[in-house]
Amino acid sequence: MISLRRHVLTLVAVFLALAVGVVLGSTSVATSIRDAVVDREETTAGRLESAEQELSRTRLEAERLNSMVGDLTPAVADGRLSDRPVLVVVAPGASAEEADAVSEAVAAAGGIDAGRIRLTDRAVDPEADSELAALVANLPIGTAPAPDADLGTQLGTALGRAALLRSEDAEPHLPDDDRATVLTTLSDAEMIEFEPGTIRPGQVVVVVTGPGTEESTAVRIASLARTLDDEGAGVVLVSGIASGNGPDALLVLRSSGQDDVSTVDNVGTEAGQLAAVLALAEQLERGQGDYGLRHDATAAAAPVPPTPTR
Repeated sequence: MISLRRHVLTLVAVFLALAVGVVLGSTSVATSIRDAVVDREETTAGRLESAEQELSRTRLEAERLNSMVGDLTPAVADGRLSDRPVLVVVAPGASAEEADAVSEAVAAAGGIDAGRIRLTDRAVDPEADSELAALVANLPIGTAPAPDADLGTQLGTALGRAALLRSEDAEPHLPDDDRATVLTTLSDAEMIEFEPGTIRPGQVVVVVTGPGTEESTAVRIASLARTLDDEGAGVVLVSGIASGNGPDALLVLRSSGQDDVSTVDNVGTEAGQLAAVLALAEQLERGQGDYGLRHDATAAAAPVPPTPTR
């Protein structure tokens, strides 16, 4: 017969063995988990390092290509816009630096500075629509747009008549006094801003817009660009690089299937500025295209035309 003392010792030994097994098992599991986590961290770190290296290479390639374009731009752009007056219209939210860069690129291509008009926030504010419509209806612009025309068309008509040359004969739409009245009235109503004495009738227009905006603003700017194209000899709508997924005027134009206004989506780069110059030259020949780096662009830039003869 087993004594009580021996029975107790046996139970103690059993529980001690179980405890040791649990400890050893837990240590083994913990080690396995730790090893798996370390392996995963090393894999993630490796992938991150590889992605960073690839991004660095891509940036370096882009910088070198952009630098090369900058070096080639004077030779390629020289004379493309010789003696052509180019008006710059800047939409709300657009970069002032990009507008300056476009003006410099136009000047380098021989274009004449026809001035810069900045649209204010009121020009695209739905709450000011009735005031804008009333203003345009009473301006001395000749045949007014239809009363039910959208506000982009109405504002574009007023600006086009006051600040552009007719495409058919390169003559102003309006007498100088009426041109001044239209621009001053829109300025006094805080719809536009411009430096007095700097606006002369332009032949073609660059509309500089931001990469993303309210949908209603995007639609209005796109409509204004199309209307300016009707009133003058061509329009190029430009913006900085954007994904093309948000509501912007470039997306509105490109998705509409229109084939009048040209677009450039990377004007913040030297490549984009050259593309804008080539697009303006193409517009003067009544060509059109969507240029840049976005998925909805059809090419990086317009084809380079033959070197102008002098």
